[in-house]
Parts: sequence; C-alpha cells; structure tokens
Amino acid sequence: EEAIPARVGEYTIEFSLQTDKTEDQLRNQISVNVVANEPIKLEPDCQPQTPIVFYCTDIANRILVENMTLKITDQFGNPAGQDLNGKVFISIKSPEVERNRSVPLFEGKTSTKEMSLKEGNAHIDSLVIMENSPGENGSRYILLFRPEVTLPPTSLSTFELPFHFYNDAENQQKMFELMKKKDELNDAVERCNKVLDSMSKQKDLLENEVKDTTEKELSLRNELNRRGVKIEHPISITHIQGCQKQKTSEVERIEKIRRVCSISNSFSGPDVLGMVGQLALVADDDAAWVISWHLQGDMDCLITTTTAAAQKICDDTGGNQQVMPLDGILVQRGNRPLPHIRNSRELFNPSGNPIFAKDLLIYPHKQQSCDPDKLGKVFKNLLGDTILMDDLNSATNYRKAVVERGIQCPTILTRKGERVSARGKFGGAQNRAPSVDKLKVFGAPLPQHYYILKEEIDLVCRYRTAVEEKEKVEKDYKDCLVKWFDELFQNNSKKDEVTKELQEIERELASASVRPGKRACGNSEESPGIAIKRARKSMENPEMF
Repeated sequence: EEAIPARVGEYTIEFSLQTDKTEDQLRNQISVNVVANEPIKLEPDCQPQTPIVFYCTDIANRILVENMTLKITDQFGNPAGQDLNGKVFISIKSPEVERNRSVPLFEGKTSTKEMSLKEGNAHIDSLVIMENSPGENGSRYILLFRPEVTLPPTSLSTFELPFHFYNDAENQQKMFELMKKKDELNDAVERCNKVLDSMSKQKDLLENEVKDTTEKELSLRNELNRRGVKIEHPISITHIQGCQKQKTSEVERIEKIRRVCSISNSFSGPDVLGMVGQLALVADDDAAWVISWHLQGDMDCLITTTTAAAQKICDDTGGNQQVMPLDGILVQRGNRPLPHIRNSRELFNPSGNPIFAKDLLIYPHKQQSCDPDKLGKVFKNLLGDTILMDDLNSATNYRKAVVERGIQCPTILTRKGERVSARGKFGGAQNRAPSVDKLKVFGAPLPQHYYILKEEIDLVCRYRTAVEEKEKVEKDYKDCLVKWFDELFQNNSKKDEVTKELQEIERELASASVRPGKRACGNSEESPGIAIKRARKSMENPEMF
C-alpha cells in the first residue's frame, strides 16, 4: 500500500504480477497527475528571515518585508488558489500575553494595509513602518497577513511573520548583527537536520534493498529445493555456476542424441508450410521408422497453402520440387473409429495394439503458429486410415477378422518394419522397410525432462543473479555504515557547536534587549525631556548598552 505523493506533478504507478516463480510475470504502468488538495493557508514562496526595524527616519532600517510573494496552498505547500481572488489584509499585533503594548504603525500612520490577491497570489514590493514609529524598545511583534476571498467563501489560515522593534540607537547595530547571526545559525541547524534526515532515508532505502534481495534469494532457493536442486550453504557462486554448467551439459547431450529429420528446406514465405518430414514429430523410434518408410516418397514434398504458390515453386525449380497445395486437398470430415469398432463397441478383441498412424504424429513447437487443422489435413491426406500394429502376425489376423465381417481394412504397418497393403498384400522387399540409416526419418520430440532442465537452468540463472545482487547490496550497506558513522559523528559535533553558539546568541539578545521606553507617533526629533530621560537611563543602567 503506497501513499499518494505530497507534491503535485506527473507520476507513474507500476503494477506487477508475481507468481510462485518469484519473478514479475506481468507489468503494467499507468500515469497519474497528482493535483493540489483543498486550499487551507497563505504562505510565502520562501520563508523570510526575522525582520528587525528601528525607531528612525532611515527607510532602510524600517523595512519589514521586501519583494515577497504570498500564495494560497494546501497542507503540503502546493499552490491551490489558482481560482481564488480577493484581498490580503496586513496588520501588526503584540503577542497574546502583552496585548496592552503600543504597536508600530505602517507608513502613512495606518495600522492596516491591504494588497490585491489574484489567482491565489499576492506580491508585496515593500512594506515599511512609519518614521519614528511608536512601539516598545526590544519588543517582539507579529506581522499578520490575513487573506479574504469571495468565490467560493473559503476560510484560510493567516500567515504570521514575527519581527523585532528597537528604538535605542546605540543597540540597533548590535541587535541587527545578533539577529542576523541568529538566523544564520538557525539555517545551519536546519542544514544539519537535513543531512541527518537524508542519511536516515538513505539508510532506510539500503536496508529495504537488503531485505528485498534477501527475500528474493530465499524464495528462489526454496523453489530450487522444491524442484530437487540443492543449494549448498554457505552460498557459493562457484557451486551455482557448477550446477548451471552441469544442467546445460545435460541439455546439450539431449539435443545431440535426439533424432532429427535430415531433410533440408530452402523454401520460405507466407504461403509455405514446409516439407512433410519437417511438419511432424514421432516419439517412438519404431513407429517413426516404419511411418517414414511408408511416406518415403512424400517426405520431401513441400506443402503450400495455395495452388498459386505451389505452381510458382514448381516452375522456379523446373518441375524438380514436388509440391502439394492445401486448397487442392479434400479429406473426409471427422475421425472414423478403427475398423474393429462399431457404435463405440469392439466387434472382437484384437492383439497387437492397433492405432491409426496419424494419431502418433506430434506437431513441433515451431509449428504452433500454424493452424493444427491444416497439418492434420495434410497427414490425413497422406496416411489416410493407415494402422500401426506390433507385428506381422497380429496385423494379418486383424485384417482377416475385419474382412470376415465384411469391413474394408486399410493398410497396416508394423513396428517390425512390415506392411500389409489395403489390398491384403504383404511379404517381399517391397513390403519390408530398409534400415533406418537409409531413410529420411521424422524427428523425435524433446523429452519432458528437457523442458524441466531448461526451466531449472533459467531458475538457477535467476538465482545466481539474485545472489550477486544480494551480495552487492550487503557490501554497499556495510560500506555505507562506516561512512555514515563518520559523517554522523561530524554532523552531530557541528550541530552541537552551532546549538551552543545559538544559545549564547539568545542570551546576548536577551541581555541586550531594553524592555522599557515607549515611543509615540510624532516628529523625528526627540524632545529635550525625552533626551534627558534617555541620558539619565544611560547613566543609571550602563550595562544595558
């Protein structure tokens, strides 16, 4: 279960189906567009530093905000107010515990300002307090940015920006430097925290990779054990390679001893199916021998789908290549039973295991793209109802019993290499198959053990890859642990130093702040009475300056 990303944008979700083979068998990807949630707050593009303003006439020391853009966002900071328009009302307040304090005023002696809010954005070029603004020296105030939109009526959180106000000229520069240093130290602490967070995420990522690769290796090892392929412990790549090599050698041995058809085919094309001898396989050696002999004159016949294709090949070879087009073949529909069976009942109990020769044909994997009905039509045309039996004695007895019941008997072949023709003739060289090395013989299908070996080889290869991935991830994790330890020590040391320095700055700010002394809105020049009071305070409390 995955969480929706917090940031808006285009993302890709991948779905995968994993079977007991432990590898993704089916993958599908969809693209999703994550959009912003409901608008809930007003915030700046980037967080400004804490402003410090002074009781003075110099505008540079009276600036609260400069070149700041506010935007309406959702809870994750994504822009969410593209359809919202209205106003942003700006005011200043004291902290809740000091509501009776005098509050600085904006330029123009006003306590509020307003800015236009268009498409969820409000830009402030400059916001300053008035010259010689009222306010208490060393006090902290809060600048409020309150958005109001009309359509739809939405309640949005106010953005608050704290700032400091000073009216003591001697402390102004010192406080400014201290606040600047404080902001820099806060940024340094934040950078340290980000480094720690990044290290933690990287560590979690590698730990998950170690877990995933370990689970995958274990799953594949269990699958190999279930198939009888034992994996030694501790795991050794050399042992896995040896197991893979052994099974590959066995596959090559099976391929080498397998009976194959020796007929070559130089014809190809969309209308060419192939040579008769290449279109089928026969598992039993004796059956393959006698059926191949029976069809010896047809084994190199080229089968095409159309008469036009057959005619072209015949013409191109000067009539030397025999061809047979499918659209020129007509065979009886359906499959009739063996002659000794009528109405699904045996008329007698034959010996010799009679079976139709065409039922022993197997169509190879490379012909699976061809319609099996087409291949069946070819061999039904060539073999008809030819029967295969064990030996000549059972074949002749079978024919005699069938004919006695007034039933036509087709040609019978025997596993010993004899033939009893449909006319009842047998014996002689014409009805005896020569040795197999003198014939073009149907190939044999690969045994089931071959396909099991191929699956096991594939599984061993995947297991080897999984082990190598696991070992690599574990090494990366161990290497990173050493690196993380050094970086963590250095980062924590730096953070401790910055934190101590920040605490010292806080103490200096606290001691340098002068709490008493209100300033009323008025002229930029001080009255003599005020000047005398300030001088007297300076003499009475020198440590405050």
